Amino acid sequence: MKKKLFKAIAILAIMMLALSGCADKNTAQEPKEPKTNTETKNDTEAEKEPAANAEDDKAAGILTNLLSSANEVTVSDTEVTFLDDSGREPISIKKNPQKVAVLYGSHACLWVEAGGEVKIGIGGEGAIELYNEQIGRNILEEEGVVTVATSSSGKTWDVEKILAEQPDLIICSTAMSGYATISGPAEAAGIPVIALTYSGVGDYLKWSKVFSNINNKPELFDEVAMNVAKDVANTLAKAPTENNPRVLSILPQTDGAKANLAASDMGVIIEELNGINVASSLSTDSKATRVDIDIETIFAQTPEIIMIQSIASEEEARANMEALFGDSPVWASLDAVKNDKVYYMPKNLFHNRPNRQYNEAYKMMAEILYHGL
Repeated sequence: MKKKLFKAIAILAIMMLALSGCADKNTAQEPKEPKTNTETKNDTEAEKEPAANAEDDKAAGILTNLLSSANEVTVSDTEVTFLDDSGREPISIKKNPQKVAVLYGSHACLWVEAGGEVKIGIGGEGAIELYNEQIGRNILEEEGVVTVATSSSGKTWDVEKILAEQPDLIICSTAMSGYATISGPAEAAGIPVIALTYSGVGDYLKWSKVFSNINNKPELFDEVAMNVAKDVANTLAKAPTENNPRVLSILPQTDGAKANLAASDMGVIIEELNGINVASSLSTDSKATRVDIDIETIFAQTPEIIMIQSIASEEEARANMEALFGDSPVWASLDAVKNDKVYYMPKNLFHNRPNRQYNEAYKMMAEILYHGL
């Protein structure tokens, strides 16, 4: 009897152990609790981090490229050495000039932005409008400032009048015969001349560094220009590299239209944002900024987006476009026209050099090209 009882107890114990093992197994196979909203959010943010880091790395690389020309500028305790746009060998300009002639409106604005004072300047309605807009005042009205011309065109200058003011530095443009007019007489008089023209933020950065260091105020390059550069680099980093739009930038005038090439300010911004400038195939001159264009050529280039540059005002640009193409069925047939993708670009950002507002120019064009970049 005892043996039977012992045997029964042993069998019962074995069965209880087996049931316990099954329970543990079933418990191990039960599904995990669903993740909380916080856990899901953290996982999503973790997935976004590599993409954000990649964009940051891309922006950093773009910034390095934008600064390539600025990094070639050499600064010593007493002078700044750089290549200007005259085609000469590098020139050296002593710091802290006291009487500077700046004979081009946008350059005068940049000179002031970089800590300088204009003592001899260019007047005219357009220049005065530009001074008020970018600097906040008409610098020609300041004490001791002499207005020597009413146009940036060198062909209209009285060179003897300019030299009679005895500037210790002249800054002029290579465009509009500026450098060609003033360089010989100025150099014969022992007056150094800086000749420049600039397109896009990379050139702006170079000249901002040159001017701020000539004025012995390098901190302005760091505080103003570098912030613009970083902002532009972030915009460029977001620009798509595939399926990019075909773009035509037109400057309409009373006697015809011109297309902006890659060397123009608008052309540089279009290409840096990966837009396809359809006018690039119309000229083999890499230094040319514009080329004549007619309605047949525009039609052949099949632009998806057309940007209109305004020299004086948007109203004038619209009037010129209407006179040139308003009655043309070919113009009306263009995809850009039919799809309402013809844009009149603000003069302050896309005709004048915007200087510290270059970031706004890039953002506006990116919005037009990619709608919400």
